[in-house]
Amino acid sequence: MQSPSERYVALDLGSNSFHLLLAEFRDQRMVRLHTDRAMVRLAEGLDAHRHLNPVVSERALTALTRFQPVLQKLPVDHIRVVGTNTLRAAAANADGFLEEAESILGVPVEIISGIEEARLIYSGVMAAADGPPRLRCIIDIGGGSTELVRGSESPQQLQSLEMGCVSYSRRFFADGLISENTVNHFKRAQRAARAELQGLQHIAAEAEVIGCSGSVKAVSRVLNGGEVADIVHEDIDRLAKEVAKVEHIAELELPDLDEERHPVFAAGLAILHAIFCELDIQRMEVSPYAIREGIVHDLAGRLHGGDRRASTVDAVVQHWQIDQNQVRRVNDTALKLLQQLRPEYPLEGRQRLRWAIQLHEVGLALTHSSFRKLGAYMIKHADMAGFSNGEQEHLAYLVRNQRGPIKAPKEHYGFHPSPDLLLCLRLASIIHRDRTERTLRGINLADQGDAYRLQIEREWLDSSPAIEELLYQEEQHWQSQTRPLRLLAV
Repeated sequence: MQSPSERYVALDLGSNSFHLLLAEFRDQRMVRLHTDRAMVRLAEGLDAHRHLNPVVSERALTALTRFQPVLQKLPVDHIRVVGTNTLRAAAANADGFLEEAESILGVPVEIISGIEEARLIYSGVMAAADGPPRLRCIIDIGGGSTELVRGSESPQQLQSLEMGCVSYSRRFFADGLISENTVNHFKRAQRAARAELQGLQHIAAEAEVIGCSGSVKAVSRVLNGGEVADIVHEDIDRLAKEVAKVEHIAELELPDLDEERHPVFAAGLAILHAIFCELDIQRMEVSPYAIREGIVHDLAGRLHGGDRRASTVDAVVQHWQIDQNQVRRVNDTALKLLQQLRPEYPLEGRQRLRWAIQLHEVGLALTHSSFRKLGAYMIKHADMAGFSNGEQEHLAYLVRNQRGPIKAPKEHYGFHPSPDLLLCLRLASIIHRDRTERTLRGINLADQGDAYRLQIEREWLDSSPAIEELLYQEEQHWQSQTRPLRLLAV
């Protein structure tokens, strides 16, 4: 039996349900050891101002308490908890909920973008796909969003659409009515879903179509006598017509429909039928895997030399032809300064500093005068595979503040920028501002408790008068910070 340290936990905080997966790898094959699900319907608790209803929040926190014993048996770096559509929408107003969730679980909750969600779904489904690589279209209908991915050996197109079984239930079936007088809410939901799919008709063309997750599986079971099997176009046509005739959701009498799925089934079916019609799908396979399995594969990659974030940064560097010699100079110096300042600084923080340095001049490809602002904007809003929203925001903050006055951050859950990393990046950028090689011999950076102290030998400063002036300017920039910088020439 493998040791617990070789196991991984993925926890998906979805808009409809929370899913936990405990898995391990045997001969490079993932084995699912334990799964658990809580039907939370988080999206039901999101009001017009994107605040979470206290009742729904408490329901969600209770579910997390149930999952916690599984997480506490593993190292933190073997666990990943991700929040998807509803938590993306509520992130700015959900600090209290997220902090309580982190306190219960003992690990941070990462809010991920819709595109990152789609990538992880694709990775999970492909882990169960048989045969040689071929063109596939993956479809996942969640509680708040629907992800569609087209790809072969790797994803080629990723889409995240604002339609899900819970959000559409609230929008079209709020009173439980499916058909009333001249208004057919089911058909309205179908039309809305088809409108979202405009321009995406090609995404399933000539591809093997695979569906995954709760709504797809629920429809499959209803159509296939309780078994999860392929969904055929004419069968879902027939089911959609039957459901559209029912007056109220409570009157739905469908064999093999899970009671917990009952309240959101009509909305999920309307979306799935719209996808079949708009994308001209004749048959859909149903995968047993989804985002949880993708998260586990991603975690294993991070710990065994296949961190997707690193390859994403490398791709950006190559695309924008960033000066690799300058990256090397600034990186070497910044990491040496961080080693002086915090010898035991966590690996994840050192990685973040390296990535920020690799990307710190990305804006120069388009502008010189405002390259820091542009670079930060590009990083914050780009689809960066492997990164959570908070990680991208932190990288953007470092790039934006690599020189000049320090812009005060508006901290929130998932975004607590480190002044240590910022200081090391700024000092290294000053030392190599003229793109010249310089040694750190005679330079020492330390934390005095109430201030940072940068001690430099007078001989070093005399040899670089322009750098000396920039360092004195830097001292001024830090005077407004919680921990100022003091320059000491000896």
